[in-house]
Amino acid sequence: MKKILLSLLTISALLPASEFQYGSGTLNMNGGFLGLTETIGTDVTTYSLVERHSNLFSSDFFYGYDVTWYDSKRLKQAEHSYNGMVDTVNNPLSNVTNSIKVPEIEHRLQGLDANVRIGYDVIHQDDSNFLGLGVLLGLSIPWIDSFPNNSIPTLNKSDDSYFEDSKTEMMTYKIGPTVSFQKTLISDKLSFYGTGSLAFQTASIENSYAKSKFTVNGTFQEYNVGLYYTPFTKDYDLGWFTLSPRLYATIGYKYTKWDLDEMIVDISGMELSSTILNPLQTKFGMDSSIGYVGVGYSF
Repeated sequence: MKKILLSLLTISALLPASEFQYGSGTLNMNGGFLGLTETIGTDVTTYSLVERHSNLFSSDFFYGYDVTWYDSKRLKQAEHSYNGMVDTVNNPLSNVTNSIKVPEIEHRLQGLDANVRIGYDVIHQDDSNFLGLGVLLGLSIPWIDSFPNNSIPTLNKSDDSYFEDSKTEMMTYKIGPTVSFQKTLISDKLSFYGTGSLAFQTASIENSYAKSKFTVNGTFQEYNVGLYYTPFTKDYDLGWFTLSPRLYATIGYKYTKWDLDEMIVDISGMELSSTILNPLQTKFGMDSSIGYVGVGYSF
């Protein structure tokens, strides 16, 4: 964690304009994993490197980016049983029981979410008053570590070779429309800003224990609002160019949601057949609600 924080701060110091944000909030997850039939949640911490909106060469074209590291506490998945799931082919349960018992499992999420926004200001009065429309291009690389409680026999016998610790790695690519705005509230020192994005995404998912890999599609949403404050604003005309140094602070709220179509990550180690797993597929969803504070600079 310290390495991630130091890396973001180092990169921030090398850029002509950037903002570092620290966030804290909640993370929810539901579906997609064997036995996960209800929404589970926990606390999450985020560290972000952000440039919300910057115009290119004094034109109305803009770019922006955000890179966020997520680190959650453990999400607790309750014990769950599926009844009447017998399959005589490739089913280790067929001679033992008529149900699949999934033990209590804890999950922990970590990973990186990165987005780039490019577009055009349809309204641009100045750097503090604008409305921009554009396209989001993004990449999410989360991984979920799973820790089953193997004190519960899963096959009505003492066999701890099932439901061992595993890692599920995801990589999603996303593209879609985005809108951003900022409006001065008090002179040019305090402003209200917002960003909204809705994107199509496709995800590659791999589990280390099940040794399975598959691809699934879905959507990505992100909504971000906040207040921007800078203690001073002054321009310096140097002849060939003008410097407009800014030191500023932000406080805001960000909601992010990842949705994927029906899928199932089999973390049992039983090598269950597709005849059993396919009816158990559910849509996977993950969302975070984050309050954050930030400090930044620009020239």
